[in-house]
Amino acid sequence: MAPSVSSHVDVLIVGAGPAGLALANWFRSSNISVRLLDKKPGPTPRGQAEGLKSTTVEIFESLGIGHQVWAEAWRLEEIAIWGPDSTGGDATTSIGIKREQVIQDQVPELGKTREVMLQQSRVEHHMLENLSASPNIEMQFQKRPTSLNIDESIFDDQDAFPLTVTVTTNTDRVGINGVAADCSNGDLGTEEIHAKYMVGCDGAHSWTRDRLGVKLEGDLTDSVFGVVDIVPKSNFPDIRKVCYLRASTGTILLVPRSNKEVRLYVPVESGGALSNPKDLTFERIMDAVRKIIAPYTLEVGSCKWWSAYRVGQRVGDQFSIHNRVFLAGDAVHTHSPKAGQGMNTSIQDAFNLGWKLRLVLNGHASPSILSTYESERLPVAQDLIAFDRGYLKLFSAPSASFESEFLRAMKFTTGLSIRYPPSPIVQLPSSSNNQEPAQPLGPSLLKADVVSGKRLPDFQVVCQADGITTRIHPRLHASGAFRIIAFAGNLAQPALLAQLQHLGSWLSDCEEGLGRLTAGGAQARVEVLVVHCAAREQVELMELHEVFRPWSDDEGWDYWRVYADENSAHEGHGRVYDKLELDREKGCVVVVRPDNYISAVIGMEDFGSMKRYFSKVESGSCM
Repeated sequence: MAPSVSSHVDVLIVGAGPAGLALANWFRSSNISVRLLDKKPGPTPRGQAEGLKSTTVEIFESLGIGHQVWAEAWRLEEIAIWGPDSTGGDATTSIGIKREQVIQDQVPELGKTREVMLQQSRVEHHMLENLSASPNIEMQFQKRPTSLNIDESIFDDQDAFPLTVTVTTNTDRVGINGVAADCSNGDLGTEEIHAKYMVGCDGAHSWTRDRLGVKLEGDLTDSVFGVVDIVPKSNFPDIRKVCYLRASTGTILLVPRSNKEVRLYVPVESGGALSNPKDLTFERIMDAVRKIIAPYTLEVGSCKWWSAYRVGQRVGDQFSIHNRVFLAGDAVHTHSPKAGQGMNTSIQDAFNLGWKLRLVLNGHASPSILSTYESERLPVAQDLIAFDRGYLKLFSAPSASFESEFLRAMKFTTGLSIRYPPSPIVQLPSSSNNQEPAQPLGPSLLKADVVSGKRLPDFQVVCQADGITTRIHPRLHASGAFRIIAFAGNLAQPALLAQLQHLGSWLSDCEEGLGRLTAGGAQARVEVLVVHCAAREQVELMELHEVFRPWSDDEGWDYWRVYADENSAHEGHGRVYDKLELDREKGCVVVVRPDNYISAVIGMEDFGSMKRYFSKVESGSCM
């Protein structure tokens, strides 16, 4: 049957889960046309993934939905470790469980909450609502692709649509606000969509991955897991803490949630011959839980959701085909839920890819930067699988080094170990001959430090104009703009103030500097911010160069670009320069990508390195 409708879009996203919705959110406030398809009848109603790490919450803050997420999320503060109790028996016989230790659920370098709980359905709800005011983004449920054709002969033409996808639906077409389109007999027939780019975010059983022939490498786990969301009636003393329970009869991960609920993960079967997860019952899952938690009792007040599954620890051998079709999230890597990384890594995949597609489609970056999606995110997925395989070994037996090893694991899951390699969008410090030697990663991998390729650490500053405290990530809106953050040092010193003014003149110079990128106010391709460490009363905002407080004919001066690292009226002192080990007497410039990873760390007067970096972004050259 020939397609009844033909259409053209810039980006086609298959799958409206966490990855697909996070990706679509990158194209708000743009002229880029986006179609988002999902075979589900509508938004996820309940259950699925749950935990949100701090990096993911920072992404939501950049997208403008941080307040909504924080309002509903449940903070996690303590982790209790329970092990076998052989008291009263012999050394090899366990008669129950006992608390071994309680650890604060924190990573000191973050200076804030490490993780919160919010069910996937609510996360998707907030991301979907965030798209509702964007007419360039169309959401369609109960629509699935049936064929994909790729015309490689027109890849070099950036205005061409080399991807042709046939999609079908046999039910109502539902818009973002739930309004059904008019359709005859409930059947829209088939549609042929011509796209410039396509991203498969369609889960572990990805149609897109299968169509591309991308192979998943790895194995299925040797366990069938059960997961339940219940209101418990129990005498277990740590029911409102995150708990890892290890007994002779198995292990449980217990995570408290809002509304008096807890989530329990438990392996119900292990070994060779495993049941089909579809055959497991809620009663059998709860029987496994009660055996492990004994001698404590656990009854179910109510059950909100439950499921059973067998997880593969696998990663795709490719994340993209010809830099035209991409895979993200569970479509290209799967792992166990124990470390709470599935939804987080999926959203972070999408956040990495989305800004690159936006810049390329707007003509602001070379298409070659799209290759950095695979070079940056594939190693992250591989490291995650390796971590996942070894994670539970921490709980196999008591260890004197447990707390230090567990802290390293918490840092890993928070993303402190991620450092993207050198590329046109990650520039390492130049040597005297302007070559860029490989920089040893060293111990900085588990620090919240200012290093090229790592995520910009979040920090607290005070607005120079009004004294209001802010953290930096909510300030860095996901607009597609790069940021140049000038850590200007102590501006009470005339030499450092003169250095900042010199930088401002160069940044605004359209001939020799970056003026063509910094001009345009809120629409500028590069936004310039200042963080100084002088007392606010020693700095006059209106005496700083105009690039640090640009003028708008509609809104006047921009007072929200200059910040001080000093004591606030109510939230204390952020101590940014101390925490990030910044030199107050020299200062530095930090170039930050639109996804808030650090592109380059450059001297305040090293204008050549700054210009060279942005030339690479536009040309895609590594030279």
